[in-house]
Amino acid sequence: LNIFMPESSLRQLQLLQILPRHPSKISTLEIQGQLNDLGYSVSLRMIQRDLESLESVMPIVCDDRERPFGWSWHQSAFGLQPSMDPIEALTFSLAEQYLEPLMPSKSFKRIKVFFDRANSILRKIKRNEISRWRERVRVEHQWQRLEAPKINDQVEAEIYDALLKGRQLSVLYTNRAEKRAKQRIINPLGLVLRGQIHYLICSMDEDKDNPRFLPLHRFTKAEWNGNPSYEPKGFSVDKYIKENNLGYLYSNKPIYLEAKFDISAGFHLTESSLSKDQEITALEDERLLVKAKVSDTAQLRWWLLGFAGQVEVIKPNFLREEMIQNIKSMNKRYK
Repeated sequence: LNIFMPESSLRQLQLLQILPRHPSKISTLEIQGQLNDLGYSVSLRMIQRDLESLESVMPIVCDDRERPFGWSWHQSAFGLQPSMDPIEALTFSLAEQYLEPLMPSKSFKRIKVFFDRANSILRKIKRNEISRWRERVRVEHQWQRLEAPKINDQVEAEIYDALLKGRQLSVLYTNRAEKRAKQRIINPLGLVLRGQIHYLICSMDEDKDNPRFLPLHRFTKAEWNGNPSYEPKGFSVDKYIKENNLGYLYSNKPIYLEAKFDISAGFHLTESSLSKDQEITALEDERLLVKAKVSDTAQLRWWLLGFAGQVEVIKPNFLREEMIQNIKSMNKRYK
């Protein structure tokens, strides 16, 4: 039994890889050049016969409105993986860094072939403007970058699978202040990535209607207990995030912040505001008075403290007092 494909079949498969997706197109002469580079010595007539043969069984099309005629995959082609054009390769390459932390590692490995192929295409077209874009554009974290905590691969896979299929889980979870994990029955409801931390939104079986969010890395075991997951009536991941604010909400009531910033510290707020109703006034002492309605969160406090002496909180009074106490505490520490 001959298990090897004939050269003609291999050549046609390679030809299909060369074809771009419509509206891009490639001429038979250009195809011949690329096939020659790959070691296939073929005539234009042979390429034409291959294309006409493949056109009868594959979603490939010929644009014969003007010479030279151009061949491409049909715009809606799917199934057999059409060749990536540079724009598609750039899209996959940029998406890789965002998808990896969101997907189970097992699933990500299955689609990594697409990312590898995209990066390979961009490397081959170094002189192309698209490749230059990928080399020159970066996304950086605004705050201090932290290393991601280790998540048990098997636990991660079980939790993702339970979210997908609506399954209840029996888990071992270690609370923040404890050293030993405890057995819990949970109902997975959603997943949120915040910085480097994955949070599972879920409810405990003894308190089904009050979801909470738990860091995924604190789970040491997870398995389906054979029961479907319970979902509170009207539950929505977006609604839960808004109401519970993973920025550590202090109060459900927003606060009306008034703060004076040194110009160098507050200038960025003239371009990227704290809220839609933000107001900024230039003061005579070369500071900026900023007024805005904001959420009452721990994140807000960390942000304000990060400016140190370049910001002064005026209102609300309780927040100003908190800043004063923090400054006193810091002064005591550093003495």
